[in-house]
Amino acid sequence: MFIYPLEESDDSKILKEVKSLFGVVPPHWQLFAKLHPKRFEMFLEEIVYLRNHPSIHPDFFAFLRLFVAHKEGFAYCKSLNTKLLLTKGYEKSVLSAFKEDVLALPLDERHVFLAQKVMKALYEAKAFGEDDIEALHERGWSDADIFDAIDHGAFLFRFSRILKAYLS
Repeated sequence: MFIYPLEESDDSKILKEVKSLFGVVPPHWQLFAKLHPKRFEMFLEEIVYLRNHPSIHPDFFAFLRLFVAHKEGFAYCKSLNTKLLLTKGYEKSVLSAFKEDVLALPLDERHVFLAQKVMKALYEAKAFGEDDIEALHERGWSDADIFDAIDHGAFLFRFSRILKAYLS
């Protein structure tokens, strides 16, 4: 699996907290915590921030991860975010429709538009520009909201590349 063995340490307070929150510690999170405990702690703080985002629906970020995970073939992220969204009451049919079409996001029109623009920024970066930002502003999204959404969508790319470097 990974170059480093993934043995959860009894003295790892942060991994115990993760396990109590999520019921399990995903193997890639165990690796992250082992390689760089401080950065892992910062990552968890970001997850908490996103779950309590002042403007963006908290499920939006799980849907972003699910969409990118399906598009990129990140198996574990597909499974983890599917389970998360199912526990929040979304139907399998809704998740299946969304993973094929970002416009099927089961949130309001503003969030659908934001998701569409995030995917454009991620997959068509050269085509994403001032007009897109202005259109998002017109729908009430702030620059901070836009940044948070694009940043979190892009996070999976960065994180997956790092993890692949540690695969054996």
